[in-house]
Amino acid sequence: MKIAVLKENKYEYRVCLVPSDIAVLVKNHHEIYVTKDAGVNAGFSDHDFLEVGAKIVKTNRIAIDSADLILKISKPLPNELKCFNANKLLMSIFNFANNPNILAKILKMKIASIAIEAVQENDVYELIIPNEQIKGRFGVLLGTYHLSKLSKFGLGKTFTSLEHNHNKAQFTIINASYAGLEAAKTVLGLGGNLSILENDEHLAKQIKEDHHLQTLAKLNKSTFEVVKADFTDLSKIVAVTDVLINTNSVPGSLTAKRITQKMVTSMKVGSVIVDLAIDQGVAGDTEKKPTSFEKPFFITEGVKHFAIENIPSLFSNSISEATSNILTEKFLNDLKGDQILDVIKQHKALFNAITTYDGFLTNKVVADALHLEYKDIKTLIK
Repeated sequence: MKIAVLKENKYEYRVCLVPSDIAVLVKNHHEIYVTKDAGVNAGFSDHDFLEVGAKIVKTNRIAIDSADLILKISKPLPNELKCFNANKLLMSIFNFANNPNILAKILKMKIASIAIEAVQENDVYELIIPNEQIKGRFGVLLGTYHLSKLSKFGLGKTFTSLEHNHNKAQFTIINASYAGLEAAKTVLGLGGNLSILENDEHLAKQIKEDHHLQTLAKLNKSTFEVVKADFTDLSKIVAVTDVLINTNSVPGSLTAKRITQKMVTSMKVGSVIVDLAIDQGVAGDTEKKPTSFEKPFFITEGVKHFAIENIPSLFSNSISEATSNILTEKFLNDLKGDQILDVIKQHKALFNAITTYDGFLTNKVVADALHLEYKDIKTLIK
């Protein structure tokens, strides 16, 4: 199979495939085309790719023209879509529910696409887990740092107990998603007090009884609770929170808006909100759009807000290797054939993650979020 690895946009430093995995694919008779400098920001030179048998091409357009399956991390920009046609299959992180304009263009051009965030096996979204792990861990560290006076803003409050002072920082996590659970481990590992807001009763029970979390809380003498919270409870908890971390999202859908202006106003001046689900939409009334690497935060009501859309890109080398390993071992290496859709049908998880095809939207989660017509991919490709 012919596979293209594209060079990403300005603030996306990851790359879909790394040289060690390309070596495996080439050995298995796949042809890999890599756009010049595609891996530089992740620590991989063109020479690294050439050494393992990849072909370096000058532009993304040439890479797309050369291949059947096109791999990209960040959602394509409108000018990039001009390079595609209906015979290509584009695989990327789209978050279409929060990017309806990109979706409309892809549907109009009848581009076939696989959403990385929709690929799952046995209800596990393996390809996004490394990204969510980084988001959860770094989100806590970001909030912790900005509580300190080194950030020239925070409360000056520590995350752990001190001799003669046990008044340590209170963290609150909204939703126990992949990122939320990683954030919880990090908070309790550092020694902070933690409340998790989770309305799924079965999941809430699992988290409460999680031996790892219980052990961390006991070792660091931290308070740890899981709360099934309505808006009244949420308001009370937010008012005493030092770092509020939102991870409230379902892969492919829109982030639920749960943080009101009134809640933010009730928070202490110098406290911090970290929104880790911003790539799927804003979480509250005080957010308008994602923040950027150049301007990572804004301050409203004396509360510092972080809403950086692609935090995993900050750890591009590690995330690229993890994503590439999963893509290669689980999904790409065993695919055989020349007709791309016939090839994809060999792999149930990839086939079920086809999100657009022949001008139709084939992902029900996205269709429900945007109130659009949905077509089952199995009825379109028999």
